[in-house]
Amino acid sequence: MRLSCEVIRDLLPLYYDKVCSKESSSLIEEHLAECPQCVDELQKLKMDFENPTISDGKMRLMENISAKWKKDKRVSFTKGSMLVSALAAVICFIAYNVIGAKVLPDGTLVEPFALIPIGYIFILVFIISLICNFVLLKKYKIKIK
Repeated sequence: MRLSCEVIRDLLPLYYDKVCSKESSSLIEEHLAECPQCVDELQKLKMDFENPTISDGKMRLMENISAKWKKDKRVSFTKGSMLVSALAAVICFIAYNVIGAKVLPDGTLVEPFALIPIGYIFILVFIISLICNFVLLKKYKIKIK
């Protein structure tokens, strides 16, 4: 079966990676035995994969994108932790007041006291996240939108 050079060129990356079927490999090898142009394409493919050429402009662009992504990730994490900790603190204090305290017949006071220190711990996390957020904003000179 004679395949066109365009079909073979589409299959060459699969052939090079050795992920195509045995039938496809044999068809490609038959074609390569007869077609020097496709052999050249395979050699170019090998050169591109073995010795990739990346321009300095592309390299700087990728480094800039990577640095911005890391900065944005840190800032987003601190903003998210601020939001979650503030919300958790508010929920703790509201739950404490909604549940309320009651006195049992034997005179024992029953209240969800543990919610108070937990709420304060969340407030502490909120304050630490707020400080970290301002430090990161100044460090990376990010404008608040």
